[in-house]
Amino acid sequence: MSAEMTEQTAADWLAREDRGLDAAEQAAMQAWLQESTLNRVAYLRLKGAWNRADRLAALRAPMAKAASDDASSYSGWRQLAAALVFLAISVTAAYYLLDRPPAAVTYETQRGGTRQVQLADGSRMQLNTDTRLRAEVTGTSRTVTLVSGEAFFDVVHDEKRPFVVYAGNRRITDLGTRFSVYRNGDDVRVTVQEGRVRVDDLDAPHGRASVLTGGHAMIAHQAEMLVVAKSPEDIYSDLSWRNGLLVFNQQSLAEVADQFNRYNRQRIVVEGKARRIRIGGSFKADNIDGFTALLHQGFGLTVNKRGDDIIVSR
Repeated sequence: MSAEMTEQTAADWLAREDRGLDAAEQAAMQAWLQESTLNRVAYLRLKGAWNRADRLAALRAPMAKAASDDASSYSGWRQLAAALVFLAISVTAAYYLLDRPPAAVTYETQRGGTRQVQLADGSRMQLNTDTRLRAEVTGTSRTVTLVSGEAFFDVVHDEKRPFVVYAGNRRITDLGTRFSVYRNGDDVRVTVQEGRVRVDDLDAPHGRASVLTGGHAMIAHQAEMLVVAKSPEDIYSDLSWRNGLLVFNQQSLAEVADQFNRYNRQRIVVEGKARRIRIGGSFKADNIDGFTALLHQGFGLTVNKRGDDIIVSR
């Protein structure tokens, strides 16, 4: 569902809630809220705006009484009508211009591309290949939603405005940090280079959180979450994409091919026993021809092209 449709659905539920929900409607609204974090965020934002608009509208009650007491005065009535019109305009402006959630800015990269972005608060993001995210920085909050791909965050710490990244069912909150987040569907990986982050599982019934410090990573799949310590060399390898490199430390050729395929339109397809060969070294992410040439020269593997695929076999 698009962001616009999510906002519209949230507004519809608020309107129905205002006039009163029966048991079936209440259950349906709760089910919609539980579908995703974006649904809950949209609902809470609009509800805050709705409540403020109600408070402003309540100011019209004393003015209506004044109109009754002074109904015989045509001049007074005209002044009252003008005041009501002004108040109505003010309420509308407050809702649509001030309280309406600011539009988030979407940033994305194509396969093989990277992009650097500096946000209004001074924090910086670097997007990896084939990445899409939405960022929203206001006077009270800083929120990023990682739709897919990977991004590195160098955050300017602000205790009054936590920097929060949503990735699937995980919420990553900056505690003064340089860190990366990778998302592929339900799989989420957080790597902390410096500082600390808190990772919350939004689907856990009673809440479940882990605090990661520099030199640690969290790997999550659905409800499972694993925290591991990382050496400086491992952290460098994990973040080497920021310099256009892929660094491997005795990983299987099948895993290495998957990483190269994230950055190139040509795909490496490894067949048979060659999939288990272990690879180490540093390679340019976009030099797929050079890498496969080394496989042929160094391991004696057969390398053939088939359409857009490069077939590697023993």
